[in-house]
Amino acid sequence: MIVNVCPAATTSAPPERVWSVLTTPHRFGEWLGASFVSSEPAGPVGPGQVIHLAAPSVGRKWAVRMDVRGMDPQHRWLDLVVHLPFGINNYERVTLTDTPDGGTLVRFN
Repeated sequence: MIVNVCPAATTSAPPERVWSVLTTPHRFGEWLGASFVSSEPAGPVGPGQVIHLAAPSVGRKWAVRMDVRGMDPQHRWLDLVVHLPFGINNYERVTLTDTPDGGTLVRFN
């Protein structure tokens, strides 16, 4: 069964600031609810990179792996495959769009 959910939110932060958080692996805890463990290779997010996280739930920390499949800094989108416990794979495209007041619309598709 495929489930498709597309959450979105707006923030008053400019797109460049949001992009900086999205492309800095050690800052993932600020928006994911999971702790950064490591990335291979180290450094800013890039295609082919694997990011390891630990997500707390039911009294323990669960290993989560995030594969960066692609990105376009000019158009501010990022393609990810998030490998969750129990064989669940979540395919995400994160996009940032300017809002008229200088903020950012963030979409997870």
